[in-house]
Amino acid sequence: MNICLITAVSNPGCTAHIREAFVAQLNVLIPGARIRQFILPKDGPTYCLGCKACFFKDMSACPHLKATLPIWQAMEEACLVVFITPTYVFSIPGQLKALLDHFGSRWIVHQPSPKMLGKQALIINQAVGAGFRSTLIPLKHSLRFWGIKRIYHIKARLGMTDYDLVDQKAKAKLNRQIERTIRKIMSKQQDVSPGLFAKLLYRAMAFGQKGIHKMLQKKDQPATSDYLFWQKEGWLDGHFPWKGKA
Repeated sequence: MNICLITAVSNPGCTAHIREAFVAQLNVLIPGARIRQFILPKDGPTYCLGCKACFFKDMSACPHLKATLPIWQAMEEACLVVFITPTYVFSIPGQLKALLDHFGSRWIVHQPSPKMLGKQALIINQAVGAGFRSTLIPLKHSLRFWGIKRIYHIKARLGMTDYDLVDQKAKAKLNRQIERTIRKIMSKQQDVSPGLFAKLLYRAMAFGQKGIHKMLQKKDQPATSDYLFWQKEGWLDGHFPWKGKA
C-alpha cells in the first residue's frame, strides 16, 4: 500500500510526535506499507506568485515545479494521502496553505487528475484546545475538489504545547483513534470507485466548460487551457475517467 504523508511543520514538537506515533501504528497494522514523507516547509514550495501559469498552460509551467511535482506525483501514486498539521490561529500553517495554493489548477473545475479519484485521505489535526473546524475546512476543500473519495479526520486536543506535558490519557486516546481509523481505512481499501461528489462535479463542469467556451467564442476569444484539456481527455463528450471501471 502506497501512502503519501505530509507533515505541516518541521519543529520537533507535538506534531512530530504524532507523526511518529502514526507511522509506528502503520508499520504494525499495514506491514510492508510504502510511506513517502514530506515535511514542510523544507520539502515544499515557497509562496505561490499568482502568475497563473498553471491555469493558463498547465502545472508544468509552475516556477516552483521542482518542489511541487514530487509531492503531487506521490499523492497520485498513493492509495492514502495523509496530512498531519497543528492549528495556527484557527487555521492551517502558512506553508501548508502555500502548498495547497500551488495545486489549485488540479481542482476538478480546472485540469483534474483522474488518478485522484477513489482515493482515501486522513487529516490528523492537533491543537491545544480549539480551532479544529476552521483548520480542517481548507484541507477538506482541496481534497474534495481534487476528487478524493473519503476523507477521515482525527482531532487531537492535547491541552499542552509541550508533548512531554500532555496527559497520558490524551495520548492513549489519540493512539486509539489512530488505530481505529487505520483499520477503517483498510476495510474500505477495495472500494476504489469514484465518489458521487466527484462524478457530479465532473458532469457539471463538462457542461460548464462548453458554456464558457461558447461565451468566449462570441467575444472572439481563444479557447481556455481548461477547455482544451477537457476536450483532449474526451470528457466534453461524456467519456469520463470512470467509464468502464467500477
